[in-house]
Amino acid sequence: MVTSVILVLISFAWLALAWFFRNIRRFHIPAMILLVVFDLFFPVYLYLTHDWWQRLIIHQEALSFAVWSHLIFIIVLYSLYVLQIMAGRGMLQTEGTDYQEHQHDHAKQFIGIVIIRTLVFASGALLIVPAGT
Repeated sequence: MVTSVILVLISFAWLALAWFFRNIRRFHIPAMILLVVFDLFFPVYLYLTHDWWQRLIIHQEALSFAVWSHLIFIIVLYSLYVLQIMAGRGMLQTEGTDYQEHQHDHAKQFIGIVIIRTLVFASGALLIVPAGT
């Protein structure tokens, strides 16, 4: 699990870097695409490296509130990514007042993404079982 936590923390640093260089489109857009791909495939990585069948099915943790809240946060994050991509594409395709409207939406959605990503990480951290138990 230590590797998973380190990967997530690196992804937050990557998000901060993409935000810092948000005015450099040649960096920002690929950086954010990479982050979205990371967030899409991180559950696959977790499934392949951990014994989720034993924990979720045999020990019936799939019915717990913690697991379901974590899953809902992930779905909300993916939904925000779709909205963020739509606003970003709108920024690339328009100019003037339409551009500013898309930029405003994009900025507000970024705040939501940071909050939801933090909640996904925190709720996932609560699901970590200490070694030896």
